[in-house]
Amino acid sequence: MGDTPNIRERHFPVDQNFDGWRLDVFLANRIGRLSRTRAGDIAKYGDIAIVPARKVKAGARLRQGDVVIVREHLPPERVQDDEVDLIHQDEALVIVSKPAGMLVHEAANIRLNTVGAYLERIGLRGAEPAHRLDRETSGVLVCARHPMFVPMLRDMFASEHPQKTYRAMVVDDDERWKVGTRVTLTNPLGLDPTSELGVRMTHGDLLATTHVTCLRRGKVRHPTLGDVRLADLEVVIETGRQHQIRVHLMMEGTPIAGDKLYGFDDAFFMAICDDPGDPELRARLVFERHALHAWRLTMPHPSTRTPMTFEAELPALWDAVVFES
Repeated sequence: MGDTPNIRERHFPVDQNFDGWRLDVFLANRIGRLSRTRAGDIAKYGDIAIVPARKVKAGARLRQGDVVIVREHLPPERVQDDEVDLIHQDEALVIVSKPAGMLVHEAANIRLNTVGAYLERIGLRGAEPAHRLDRETSGVLVCARHPMFVPMLRDMFASEHPQKTYRAMVVDDDERWKVGTRVTLTNPLGLDPTSELGVRMTHGDLLATTHVTCLRRGKVRHPTLGDVRLADLEVVIETGRQHQIRVHLMMEGTPIAGDKLYGFDDAFFMAICDDPGDPELRARLVFERHALHAWRLTMPHPSTRTPMTFEAELPALWDAVVFES
């Protein structure tokens, strides 16, 4: 899907406390960290309206009952609605397969290409994600159909820990993972105090348990890296530490293919975040995004407590690999 116009519209009702105020003073009061000068510029040159309709100018006097509408024109976004798979829907649940690249929730500079916005666009107003997946991680995402189910589902994820099964392709030139290998990784985790990023995990004090099974091996032909040998892993986590799968596999010497954070150092990660299109940086990546997929999730239904399993098909990234027979 192409870029979508991105207009954020904000409505500011005028109550009795603001009756008779100038428009520029009202805007400076209602919009955080906005100077009187900037508010005047918005009133003069911005996409702004007063309802009931009348001429907009900085000195316009507002009346109780008016609504000031401010429209902010943001950079267009590429929306991935056509890549979302609606797996299941009932009175309590909406289960989607999230594509890599789509956020779960709105961020500072992204508001349209999110699961929350997608749910609203397809008519599921009030539906809300109950947990999260990293932006580059694809796969099963559980959403509440109505707000009343949100606390129940979030409590379920925090206390009952639905079984989450992932697929991960890791760079494994030394054959750490042979087909059929089953290993439980228990390195405790914590934030890396030596990293400038503030998000990188390393050895720490938080208990973390990751079960790994090697399903198959293969390779991918890369234009600059040559043949890269990979292992396709099934991964089940008991705990939900930040980046748990990614950091545990990196600690084994087999980072997830395409992982910009755990496959490289801080300098590389910051550089590619600043310039994601840099051809020299992109040439060092096996894949454009990390090959981690939330493959299967088993949980009790929030209303009936009947166990349910949801599965998201492997994304096209797996099709690029030639697996051994």
